[in-house]
Amino acid sequence: MLNKEILINIFKKLLEEAKKSYDDFNTADGKIGDGDLGVTVLHGLEEINNNTIKFTDDLGVNFMVCSQAFVKRSGSSFGTLIAFSFMNISKNLKGKTECSHEDIINMFEISLKTILERGKTNLGDKTIADSLDLIIKHLKDSQNYSEVFKLATKKALENFKGKKIKIGRARMFEDKTKELDDPGMFALCKLSSIF
Repeated sequence: MLNKEILINIFKKLLEEAKKSYDDFNTADGKIGDGDLGVTVLHGLEEINNNTIKFTDDLGVNFMVCSQAFVKRSGSSFGTLIAFSFMNISKNLKGKTECSHEDIINMFEISLKTILERGKTNLGDKTIADSLDLIIKHLKDSQNYSEVFKLATKKALENFKGKKIKIGRARMFEDKTKELDDPGMFALCKLSSIF
């Protein structure tokens, strides 16, 4: 399902997509924030790819490398949430050389829990947490990862059209955010296209 080689390949593809979507991410973020989401995602993924030489067969080690990469290259709140998510996944996968479908569901559940707690947000606030929640629900019914990631992240964006973003700097823009995509949800949808 998921091992060192597959993980390296996923991060390589994510970096390629982050380069292509760099301006789109910054633009989406600039409408309600400081416009640096593209920078955050690109720098974090560049640092991970620069450090895949440190990857071992132990997936726990590899996700800790990913966490440290985001800490090193990203000072943004979004980057910090990603770093903590990777760190908590790392603890859970310690000693594992490959992931089952249940492990993969668990990884997303850990990310969701981390983002809700660290980001002090709730489901329904129109954040990346809502996309993760939908991915988890779809993964419980299907092992077609390509279809799940693409459909769930797209559906999450559609589900929140017309709803306000209730967390972060976006709250200042009130009703304007109803017709805007949350930048994190938008980025996850774009990045899911690699699968």
